[in-house]
Amino acid sequence: MSENKTGKPAWPAGRYLKYAIGEIILVAIGILIALQVNNWNENRQLRKLEKASITALFSEFNSNKSAMESCKYLISDMRLYGDSIRMQLGPQKSNLEIEQVNHWFGEIGFTRRCEISTDVLNSGNINIISNPEIRRKISKWSSVLKDLEREENEWAQQFSSTITSYLNKWIQWDDVDYNTDSRDDPRYFKSRFSIDPRVVLQQVEFSNIMNNHYWRIKRTEERTISLLQQTEEVIELMREELDKI
Repeated sequence: MSENKTGKPAWPAGRYLKYAIGEIILVAIGILIALQVNNWNENRQLRKLEKASITALFSEFNSNKSAMESCKYLISDMRLYGDSIRMQLGPQKSNLEIEQVNHWFGEIGFTRRCEISTDVLNSGNINIISNPEIRRKISKWSSVLKDLEREENEWAQQFSSTITSYLNKWIQWDDVDYNTDSRDDPRYFKSRFSIDPRVVLQQVEFSNIMNNHYWRIKRTEERTISLLQQTEEVIELMREELDKI
């Protein structure tokens, strides 16, 4: 065995090689551990962001559910009033009280818009949700919402341009407001004109207009119910996901 300048035996070349390889392995292990810790931290941060996003969406969808439930009942009432009017359409003059007819016209005259919030949904955070079923359900929900909003807009435009314009010739809106809102409210008063709103129920043109309006109410009611059901499904999926995180 050779000696170095200090008089100590020199390590064999193979021993130096083993030592170097050992150092490399230790460094590699250290790097892998560091990367694993870094990935773990990143995943943990992503899960925190995902939980925050789902929590916000969960709250928004619950608020929307309450709004849609109220909207559904209002639209259902309108459909029932529409049914009542359609039952009175015909050539014979209705024997209903004038006040009752005015009240019905007042109830079908409002266009019900569901106040749906999509602020959280439109923030873009939905992309960090890892559950594909939640993302798919929300995408379908958004599509149904667009259909509902389109139906509501068409409904409002039709009522304003067609039904209101036609009824202006046959009824007195002061009497409608008086019977629909509150007789104790000084803002509303009975008209001095002697107009019998039951006459319009005998008009073929109004019968066609009313039937068309009724089916728009019916379609809006169906879309609202469908959207409400899908809202409940999304809420349940998000509740299950939050329990896992």
